[in-house]
Amino acid sequence: MTIHKAKGLEWDNVIVPGLDRAPRSGERQLFAWKQSTVSSPPSSSSSPRTRGSSLFLAPINETGTDKEPLYEYVRSLDKEAEDIEAGRLLYVAATRARHRLHLLACARANDDGELKSPHKRSLLAKAWFEAGKCFPSFFRNIQREALDAAPSATPPALLRRLPAAYSLPPPPAAVAWDAPPEGRDEEAQIPFDWAQEPARLAGVVVHGWFQRIAGDGLRGWDAARVDGLKPRFVRELERLGVPPAGMDRAAGIVAAALKNALADERGRWILGPHPHAESEHRITTPSRRRMRIDRYIEDAQGRRWVIDFKTGEHRGADQNAYLDEQVRRYAAQLDAYAKAKDGARRALYFPLLKGWRDW
Repeated sequence: MTIHKAKGLEWDNVIVPGLDRAPRSGERQLFAWKQSTVSSPPSSSSSPRTRGSSLFLAPINETGTDKEPLYEYVRSLDKEAEDIEAGRLLYVAATRARHRLHLLACARANDDGELKSPHKRSLLAKAWFEAGKCFPSFFRNIQREALDAAPSATPPALLRRLPAAYSLPPPPAAVAWDAPPEGRDEEAQIPFDWAQEPARLAGVVVHGWFQRIAGDGLRGWDAARVDGLKPRFVRELERLGVPPAGMDRAAGIVAAALKNALADERGRWILGPHPHAESEHRITTPSRRRMRIDRYIEDAQGRRWVIDFKTGEHRGADQNAYLDEQVRRYAAQLDAYAKAKDGARRALYFPLLKGWRDW
């Protein structure tokens, strides 16, 4: 996951590789520009300052000529802003960890094994005041070992080679482990006599797209985009085995469920950003029971939610009675989810009906 995308999330352990890598230099554009806000001094002691904006604009130098000073100056302002943002990103990466943070980087050395400073625009350079202490002893220890082994005029070797007669030790004894079955074993116990196969498979596709929408934080999603994705819904349903006779109905269920959720205030809250949220959240209990929660949320008030999506259709008159029946039907499943998540609040969401039940 990129550091940008990790903002607002946390993990027990965080690993950030490649801190020594320098950012790529952008292409030299035809024009370089920078807009800044300036304040003009007041005309009198009682007059307030006035604010305005200034625009620095410079053309690129002609091919074969010396660099254009103003163009290079504006580009340096952009690089300075990028370096400040890089420092902020390092802070974001380092504060995502609850327990352990691993920052990985390769230090540079010259031919004599002396440590060289990292690239000045790398994230390693931002932390070099502390990270640099981790590297010099490494080089000195290797050189000291080499000198102790060969106290002659031979230059110290930085490579330690295994002896020619070295053989691998025997592997440890095998460990037997039976993986528990994958899937939603709670739902497998519930008879789906009310759902025909195309409708059930449409629900599978809806779950996948809800995960995509939640991952995007609702950004760029509306009814028009859903309508444009209908050919893709059909391809996904075909791969799941929906027959042609049931394709129109199944694709219609997928489109209707997504559009209803995007238009529904409750649906947008479920799929929108939160201090912590996960879709298709997989957990394993101490009793080795594996679960997959459609949507797990820790909201701004600190409340935890386990939410299950139900794409069932109801064409009768008493919708409330139908929703209450679904609560009774799935209560044991949601109770197990809630117990695994320290007593989280349970909820069922019905996108086709814009229905909601929580307890």
